[in-house]
Amino acid sequence: MKIILCLDDNNGMLFNNRRQSRDKTVIEDIISNLKNERLLVSSFSEKLFEEFSDSVKVDDDFLKNASGDNICFAENQSLKDFENITEITVYRWNRVYPADFYCDVDFSNFSLASETEFKGNSHDKITKQIFIKR
Repeated sequence: MKIILCLDDNNGMLFNNRRQSRDKTVIEDIISNLKNERLLVSSFSEKLFEEFSDSVKVDDDFLKNASGDNICFAENQSLKDFENITEITVYRWNRVYPADFYCDVDFSNFSLASETEFKGNSHDKITKQIFIKR
């Protein structure tokens, strides 16, 4: 399974059960890279992708139900127990936000395959990193 995350510089994801930030350009980049796949999201993330509902499947158990090359957008889920993650795309906000929920993936099991930067809608610099499982 392939995972997509948005993280701050400390791997923070949420604060008080709310996402730290969001960016329209990030969402457009995610959708443009799906090819013919559908993005699996929870109902928590559904609103981010409402403009692209044909490309998204909402399932609150998507991580348990995902297999193979399914692409999943995770915001409020622990990932440490999912050993079937083969690729992780991280969009970094390049700043530190208040956080009380952090990404719990052990990145030492992954290699950085690519890194690019682009200007977002709400952030001057967003870094996109793609990690592949070793």
